[in-house]
Order: sequence, then structure tokens, then C-alpha cells
Amino acid sequence: MQKIKKTAAHLPQKYADWLALVDKGTDTNKDFRTHYDDIVMNLYQCQQGVCAYTEAFICPAELYGENNWANGKYKIANDAAFTRVDHRGELQHFDASKKKAQYWNWDNLFMIEARINSIKTNKPVAIYLKPDVADYSPEKYFDYDEETHRFIPNTAIDDDAMVAEIRKMIDEVLCLNHGVVLKDRENYIKELKDKKQRGQDYTVDRFFTAVKWVV
Repeated sequence: MQKIKKTAAHLPQKYADWLALVDKGTDTNKDFRTHYDDIVMNLYQCQQGVCAYTEAFICPAELYGENNWANGKYKIANDAAFTRVDHRGELQHFDASKKKAQYWNWDNLFMIEARINSIKTNKPVAIYLKPDVADYSPEKYFDYDEETHRFIPNTAIDDDAMVAEIRKMIDEVLCLNHGVVLKDRENYIKELKDKKQRGQDYTVDRFFTAVKWVV
């Protein structure tokens, strides 16, 4: 699960302007929906088009790229001439308890692969595994078993309770070893390794953490 750089500086200008109104108590649900595409596509920019948890590929760059923004606003959704490429993500509230009262909270939002989001539902994630917090890094909490292509708790952690919690997060909440995700990751890594052995060029557009560790 990669570290995600997501700060207020990454916000689209129109949405940032609206958040300033929120702080003054003048927000409405209608306003939030007006900026929904801005939020979704800006999150995809921050996440490089992958699920915030599993790093599975869920949105092509052509959909969230810089050419699709104008005057601080996402514009492609209103372009009838563009054949839209659907993404496979859903907007997820990291802390579900904030969903009702602070649905606009940028700090609490990520894009998650739809099937993973349906499995996770509102199960809480350990706060130290929030991928955009300043001191988060995957190396602190995870290792990767290259033989089975499963994420496991960092073997250097000597706190049994923490190891058990991380294992639960991996398997039951973040779904890092979900069967389809695991197989996709395994196949992708094997493909990159084959290209590397053949001396062929390749680019990495998903599963960044595992690829970095084993390819």
C-alpha cells in the first residue's frame, strides 16, 4: 500500500474555493455534488490511477490528466464529444464516522476499487495505516512474500498485538491479498520480470509497492 501525497495544495481551485465557504458555514449538498468529479479525478491524480489500498489499476491517466482541467475545474464530464473511459473506483471515507457530518472532508477521502470497497464496507482501518499521513511508509508495516505474492506484517515488528492487527488489516479490511488482486499482482510482476530479463523497456502503472520490492 503506497504512500499517497495528498494535501490541500493538490486541490482543484474551484473545490478549494468552495471549501473556504464550508468553513464559513455556507456549504450545501448541492455544492458538494457540483465538485464531485473534481474530487474523484483529483484523488486519482494523487493516487496515480490506482486503488488507494490494493494499488490495483482502476483509472487510466487519460481520464484524470491535466488536459481535462480548465480554470481549476474538471471539464471532461461535460464534453459530449469525448468518449468517456469508465473508471472502476468508488469514493471511500477512510473514517466512516465522518461520512454523514463531514462528507466533504478532503483529508478523509480516497478512491478504492469498487469490489474492494464493497468488501471493506465501514470496517475501520488502523490510523497508522492511513496512506497519506506524514509518517506512513509501507516498509514500516509490511513485507512481501515473493513466493506466494502475499503481503504479510513486517517481520521486524516484535509487538504480537500489532502484528495481529496488521494481519487483520491486510486480509480482512484492506484486502491486499484478495484472490483476484493477488493473482493480478502476481501476473503483473512476472510480466515485468520477464521484460527485465529480456532487456526490454517497461513502465510501472500499478502495484507500485510490490514491484519496487521484488522486480
